[in-house]
Amino acid sequence: MDRLIGEWNITMHHSEFAQPVTGRQRYERVLGGAFILLHWEYDHPDFPNAMAFLDESHFSYFDVRGIVRDFDARFDEDGWSMTFLDDGFSQRSVGVFDGDNSIEANGDRSTDRGATWQHDFTISYARVR
Repeated sequence: MDRLIGEWNITMHHSEFAQPVTGRQRYERVLGGAFILLHWEYDHPDFPNAMAFLDESHFSYFDVRGIVRDFDARFDEDGWSMTFLDDGFSQRSVGVFDGDNSIEANGDRSTDRGATWQHDFTISYARVR
């Protein structure tokens, strides 16, 4: 998970938008190194600024709309996978490191608690520092 530590520029291609959505993410160790705190902001008004706490098996998401989602997650030296299942809206994503300075991620969404999935987004990450 330490490969995430630092600042990243992100470019998202979302299934509902014709133009890419850009933003930034910052990962830092907190609480004596027990968790990673993620801050992110988007340059598009339809995407909320948010934060998350991560450890090896959890990703707890909070955004400015008051949305809270707890994902089951797996992080390793190659990247991550995470899933949030809910009756109305579910998400899953996979991220893969491409060297030390880039990540490629894909996400899906579901409206039937994960029985069927539809492509939702791709995100490219480029390390700033």
